[in-house]
Amino acid sequence: MIDKINAKCMLVILLTGLCFPSFSQSQWTYDFNNGLTPIENAGPSLKVLGQPGKYVKEKIPGSDDLSRTIYQFEKNSGLQFNNAEAKGFLSKSFTVEVYFKMDELDSWKRVLDFKNRKSDYGSYIYDGKLNFYDFAIGEKAPVRANQYVHYVYSRDFETKIIKMYINGQSKLEFKDPGTEGMLDNDQVLNFFQDDLIANHESSAGSIVLIRVYDRVMTPVFVRRSYQTISRASKAAVAEKEEEKQPEEKPAVKEPAKRNTNLAVVTGRVYDGKNLKPVNDADVTVRKSNSDSLVASTKTVNGIYNFELRPYETYRISAQAEGFQSKSVSVKVSNRFEEVKSLISLSESTYDTPLSTLYFTQSTDVLEDDALRGLDSLVSYFQKRDNLRIVLKGHTDNTGDFAKNLELSNMRVATVKSYLLGKGIDENRISGSGYGSAQPSRMNQTEALKRSNRRVEIWAEPIKR
Repeated sequence: MIDKINAKCMLVILLTGLCFPSFSQSQWTYDFNNGLTPIENAGPSLKVLGQPGKYVKEKIPGSDDLSRTIYQFEKNSGLQFNNAEAKGFLSKSFTVEVYFKMDELDSWKRVLDFKNRKSDYGSYIYDGKLNFYDFAIGEKAPVRANQYVHYVYSRDFETKIIKMYINGQSKLEFKDPGTEGMLDNDQVLNFFQDDLIANHESSAGSIVLIRVYDRVMTPVFVRRSYQTISRASKAAVAEKEEEKQPEEKPAVKEPAKRNTNLAVVTGRVYDGKNLKPVNDADVTVRKSNSDSLVASTKTVNGIYNFELRPYETYRISAQAEGFQSKSVSVKVSNRFEEVKSLISLSESTYDTPLSTLYFTQSTDVLEDDALRGLDSLVSYFQKRDNLRIVLKGHTDNTGDFAKNLELSNMRVATVKSYLLGKGIDENRISGSGYGSAQPSRMNQTEALKRSNRRVEIWAEPIKR
């Protein structure tokens, strides 16, 4: 009996780090034996994010009768450390240490959020790599689903150097470009719950230990801490990155094999005012160099996904009822890459065209790309019967001005005829041609001229 008591006491010492010099003003330790309060006296309690988790007694692998308390959290849930309650504990240099495991590790999975869900920037594990979106990504680290990992993050206040460790080894080091790796005015550090910008990059999991320090811990200290925790727990931690265990890979990674010649672009369309997702928004992808349509889709809960050819730059545009359309540029550098693209929409002011349709030189024929764009606008105007449609036709500067003016009016007439055929009331449509008088770009090359052979579709509120 005495041996068992001694063994349990040694376990507590190892897990709580009491083998190192400990001062209540320099660290707070949460091992969940006392719920969400730290083992040090008078420290701030952690707060629950999302769904409340469960406290579970887990047998320690390699022992007969020893167990530890873990906190199991649901997907897009987690815990929060309140720096204001801790009297600015993490306001300058600091280190965060976590011993945890995640159920899923496909794509980005949030670890630390410094901006209280208002920014997509922050600390993630991405396909086994340490990632601080969108500034740095490390080498492949030994992080696998359902295996405990020792994770350490530090930021030096003076140098702005951010360091990340996995299982005692440094895996990523870079200089913070600003204050992205620090807490903002909300003064809270969130664990595992994703932001409101993307909001789906999270996993359920389990936490054994959280410890925060008000200083940067040295690499030697980090390595000793990992050795102490792993020696105490004897958990099944990941081995070297070269060792492959295909049977342990989550099934959700299989879609990456659909076409290894393509890259994945995933993104979210959201209301820039309240950060809520914009559902059923029309999203299109065009090549930047030729403006040719590549793909189109509608958002589901604000989310869209595309598979695109690598080594290209694309323009992704989003359009939704009540919002101004917006485009962002995305560069796909290589195969197997997964790119995040976020589009923040602003409330409609109708001071820019909702869409622009492009034509072949000297014709007024609507091409397939233009027809697809028109069809999405028809649905939009059918829902927004408080708006009228204004068509503005244009040409490049090739040829006679008078003939170009006539051609621009013909293009307007073609678009109007198509809209009428789709059931839009004629009284809601007006338009005029401007020939080559209002180019959107200089007519210096054929590609630039093509951008001027267009009909712009504008919206105006109907005055009652």
